[in-house]
Amino acid sequence: MAVKGLDIFKLSPKKNCKECGSPTCMAFCMKVAQGAVPITKCPYMSEEAVALLSEATAPPMKTIEVGTHKLGGETVMMRHEKTLVNRNLFAATLATDMDDAAIDARIEGIKKVDYERIGEREMVECVFVHDAGDSAKFVELCKKAAALPDRTVIIDTKDVDTAKAAVEAIKDNKPILNGANKDNFAAMSEIAKAAGLVLGVSGKDLSELHDTVAELEKAGNKNLILDVTAPTIKETFANAVLVRRTAIKDGDRTFGYPSIVNLGVLCDHDEHLETALASMFVVKYGSIIVMDKIGYAEALPLYGLRQNIFTDPQKPMKVAPGIYPINGAGPDDPCALTVDFALTYFLVSGELERSKIPVNLLITDASGMSVLTAWAAGKFSSTSVKKFFDEFDIASKINNRTLIIPGKVAVMKGEIQDKLPEWNVVVGTREAVELVKFLRDGEHIKAAEAAAASKTPAAEKKEAADANAPLDFEKIAASIPAIEVVDMGVTYKQRDPESPKFVTIGERIHCISPVIREAMNTMNPEPILKRAAEQIKAGATYLDVNIGPAESNGPELMTWAVKLLQENFNNVPLALDTANKRAIEAGIKVYNRTNGKPIVNSADAGSRISYIDLAAANDAICIALCSADGIAKDNDERMMHCHHMLERGMSLGMEATDLWFDPLFLVVKGMQDKQMDVLNAIKLFSDEGLKSTGGLSNNSNGAPKNVRPIMDSALVAMAMMQGLTSAIVNPNDLRLMETIKSCDIFKNNELYSDSYLDA
Repeated sequence: MAVKGLDIFKLSPKKNCKECGSPTCMAFCMKVAQGAVPITKCPYMSEEAVALLSEATAPPMKTIEVGTHKLGGETVMMRHEKTLVNRNLFAATLATDMDDAAIDARIEGIKKVDYERIGEREMVECVFVHDAGDSAKFVELCKKAAALPDRTVIIDTKDVDTAKAAVEAIKDNKPILNGANKDNFAAMSEIAKAAGLVLGVSGKDLSELHDTVAELEKAGNKNLILDVTAPTIKETFANAVLVRRTAIKDGDRTFGYPSIVNLGVLCDHDEHLETALASMFVVKYGSIIVMDKIGYAEALPLYGLRQNIFTDPQKPMKVAPGIYPINGAGPDDPCALTVDFALTYFLVSGELERSKIPVNLLITDASGMSVLTAWAAGKFSSTSVKKFFDEFDIASKINNRTLIIPGKVAVMKGEIQDKLPEWNVVVGTREAVELVKFLRDGEHIKAAEAAAASKTPAAEKKEAADANAPLDFEKIAASIPAIEVVDMGVTYKQRDPESPKFVTIGERIHCISPVIREAMNTMNPEPILKRAAEQIKAGATYLDVNIGPAESNGPELMTWAVKLLQENFNNVPLALDTANKRAIEAGIKVYNRTNGKPIVNSADAGSRISYIDLAAANDAICIALCSADGIAKDNDERMMHCHHMLERGMSLGMEATDLWFDPLFLVVKGMQDKQMDVLNAIKLFSDEGLKSTGGLSNNSNGAPKNVRPIMDSALVAMAMMQGLTSAIVNPNDLRLMETIKSCDIFKNNELYSDSYLDA
């Protein structure tokens, strides 16, 4: 949208009354700019401002309702610029020059393509009924198509009388009337308006189409869809692109309508060519794609592509939490637990189906993250599992008490068992493909029997500690293994806290790493000290210590890790990274500040905002993610979150420089055009005198290993020139560290010498 949040704010009443549901007028204006709320939600906005802004903030492409679907409403050309809001629809063709047997077969084929994928119903949404010259047969064919439930009929005829008869016959179906052109548009428009229908408009070229649409708009009809089909594939493609570009880039709202592409006209019944072209027009820019027929062979790839294109790139693909019976499973069959990430669901459910063993698949809310990522972020934990079991009343719905958990989070077994004492928790396989053998061999039954036999009798169970009770720091310190100082050949060198040099936070002590995860589980110092030594030697300023959720022993584990690292490496400064706030509190208690304050990693403007309170109470630095339980759509939203967290921190006595704002670096592979937004956000932080940081290597996720160092080093150079003051990185990436050192030279943060790279 052309209008920015600050532009809207200038016209706002600036009352901060909160009646709109936003905490401030500025926050409301930011939401209006993002399209999240209408300007009319403010009860005190002047009529002049509403009139001005309603038009300015409206999408350049009109939203058209077709049956239960919406088309159009788009604001961008590419999905990675901003979310595409209304997915395209597919239509199969019925025509009056087809014989009855062919028509019946085509209708049966339409009925058969109807399935669910990732929580969405996939089907042939429209039936395109073409008039090949027999008016009476055409009307009857329209009635036949209208009898198909949940399908929208497209009446395709240029004959006004035939159109009138067809509309009269099936007007309750709310069909689309397609066939208006420069010769008949007035009469066709009257038929469509009288029945409240969308009108399809065509022209011999784009100039004629534009003129016809302009005339229809003058006559008061803006409920339109543009048929961009031309005699050739090349012309049709050009038409589809130019119509979208003219509306969105040039701001010409005459072309601001969804489009129809009729592949049957272009392909001469070549099914393979039709499918290939359909995939192209899913991307560019067929709102309704008309094909001769659509069977599963065509539907599966096309609908999969459509879901990928029309899924919000800022939101993970996920399925609804709940119980999914596989292979006819019932209450007496075992349960398998996993997360709501769509790819995980389909992989696991597919292998469970292949096993032929009845299993109840339990899907828990993990914010659309994969198993290990969700576990590390605290989204998949014994607490979240217990909450899921309570909310869905699993115990009353399932009689069998066998619960299979993913092998990658075997560490959760004891914690889940404690939270769900009636269940027999079994560690499943690490990979979904191994489930078939695991189940067929009855390994889950044996493991469940062993789990039942090993349970501690209720009388012997220790009373669970009160999660809200004050931490007994002395007890925690006494419960961890003694710290042995080992000569690793590396000593952390003190750094001037006032130095403007770039701050590197080493990312390699992370619980997702199998080696580190095992070391943390057993409190084995060797792998952790080795990783720390490597990073310190490479020049890391801070070390990030990510212990994951650590629900059962978070305070003990973080206390041990902090003491281990600081006592072995001259009080190396640390970032304490976990979803367990009590663990951070315990880590801060034993933290030595000689070489720098501890970093709390991390707060956000949503559910984790209290991490700012924790940092403020302990005179710590806090990494503040400019998000609210999801990636910000644009820099207006990023800055809104930034100011919200800054205000909170400073109200608690924090210095502005103790909040390090993270714009969230995004994956280039799929979100390429968002990279400049991130860089511009860093510039906005810098212009306000704020510090910034972030997980830099996120940008190159999914790229080949040989490419990642190149991309990371290029990005850090660009980001540092925008004002980035810190980053969470792999310090053992030599190219990256040399780039950072060179940028510090160019920014005059370090005195140049011929040997500066050796320092």
